[in-house]
Amino acid sequence: MFSTIVPVASFNVSFNHHSATQYIRRFKIMIIGNGHFASGMFMANYLIARRLKNPKKTYEAISMSEHLIEMAGARVLVKDGQIEVLSEPTVKRCPLRQNLYGIEEESKETVEQVLRAHMKDLGMYGQNRVLELDRKPVSFGASEMITDGMAEGLVDSAVVVCEGAGTVIVSRPEIVQALGAHMTGLIRTEPIEDTQKGLEAKGCILLDRKGTLDQVKGYEKAIEAGFEKVAVTITGLRAFEAKQLREKSLGENSPIIFAVHNTGIDEEQARVLAENCDVVWSCASRWAREIVGKCSKIQIGISIPVYALTKTGKRLVLNRAYHFEDGLVLHRANLPYTPEEKQPEPLL
Repeated sequence: MFSTIVPVASFNVSFNHHSATQYIRRFKIMIIGNGHFASGMFMANYLIARRLKNPKKTYEAISMSEHLIEMAGARVLVKDGQIEVLSEPTVKRCPLRQNLYGIEEESKETVEQVLRAHMKDLGMYGQNRVLELDRKPVSFGASEMITDGMAEGLVDSAVVVCEGAGTVIVSRPEIVQALGAHMTGLIRTEPIEDTQKGLEAKGCILLDRKGTLDQVKGYEKAIEAGFEKVAVTITGLRAFEAKQLREKSLGENSPIIFAVHNTGIDEEQARVLAENCDVVWSCASRWAREIVGKCSKIQIGISIPVYALTKTGKRLVLNRAYHFEDGLVLHRANLPYTPEEKQPEPLL
């Protein structure tokens, strides 16, 4: 279904990764067969897989899109399937990442390594995004907690984010888990049509098709769609969304607010989270521990404490403990309980 096919000889092009990608973006053409060009940007991966000298740096379905994220405090740009770590990670040691990936000390290289693993494992930032997942890699993660809450009827939908789609309303636990299992701080994203269509085909509702990230509008759309027990994930650097969401509480249909990715929040943002959220992840935040932790009703986890601040949050945390298959110790303590040697370094 190509509109244009011309011989390679018509072009004086020496292909490497950079030139191939730029050529595709500019002219929307593709090499096929024995040296012929064909129009169609969606065939970009075919060119890269067939023509590049280093196929290990390509993925099965490269998307011509751009995404800005934060991981371990480092800003990272993912553009056309390629990773550029823009800044050094501010977190030097993270117990969670050490446990999951074996990383003793964070660097630009470890950030890229983990992100590549996510892209390979779940097709993140590409056209073959995995949209259903049963395994739960993080003991006390937000997606794991929402998934278990759905299983018990405590949550009927979740307003989450997905690269390539933006804000998404999800009502199936296996989709929540697929989108959230390895999601890090998504700052902005561009549309990936296959991801958007795949989510819609599975009953998800997109905020729009532009990749917009707006959890407050996502919650409003979830209520309009008839959902009542809506979990909403926000990031600490957008703590104002927690306050806006809490102001929209309608009796029993209050949003269930989860604050994730809180490394680097300031004192005021921590207070806003403590006053408005149901569950807050401490990440590598000093203020989350000092302010949110002291207000919490229950803490689960020690290295990366998760704090429940309301009865609803406490119920969801205990429900995660109920579904957790490994051993747990529950005991009375003054909160926060944060042994210094167990915490990320440094706390920010």
